[in-house]
Amino acid sequence: MTRTQPPALGENASIAVAASGPYAMELVAGVRARVGARAKVEACVLGCPAVGLYASLSLNPGPHEGRVQRHCQAEVYTGASWVTPEVSRGVLSRTVEEVDGCIDAVARLLLEPRTEVTQVPLDARGPLEPIVTDLREGRVDEARRALEGLVAATPTLAGAWYDLGVLHESRGDPQEARRCYAQARARAPDAFLSSLLSRAP
Repeated sequence: MTRTQPPALGENASIAVAASGPYAMELVAGVRARVGARAKVEACVLGCPAVGLYASLSLNPGPHEGRVQRHCQAEVYTGASWVTPEVSRGVLSRTVEEVDGCIDAVARLLLEPRTEVTQVPLDARGPLEPIVTDLREGRVDEARRALEGLVAATPTLAGAWYDLGVLHESRGDPQEARRCYAQARARAPDAFLSSLLSRAP
């Protein structure tokens, strides 16, 4: 399936930016200027607020006359708190000559999704086995109809909700995929399915 990482920033998104090094203030201001139209950017000094997106970045060494190479590092992740990050959106380590080069790289990390093809395991147990066979053999519409029928007839079957979420995600419908994953999580899945859901967005 095709999975897009990172997901696009939603409306009213908030980003907490923690910067270190001699260019800390310039980095925060630069990120705010570059992504401010898409998200609210807050400086994170002594502790970050509850945020959906958190960036930690640094640029060293300090200002010098002339052009010198500086090292830009950043980590970006999502989560309910900066203390306990949940999902990494990306890491960069790059040599730049100017502050703008670091800001540009961080802005791309925050804003530009990248598409990757990844193998996502499905729940193929019990009544899901023939449906998963259809999916693997390219009969996607038949599989979708079967899964939709199964969750309508047996809404407590967490595995069917999970597989339907994978199908929607692979077809480029992340909102519907998240809804199905939430339904699967709410059905008290067993350990096997919980491990699959732990990797779902």
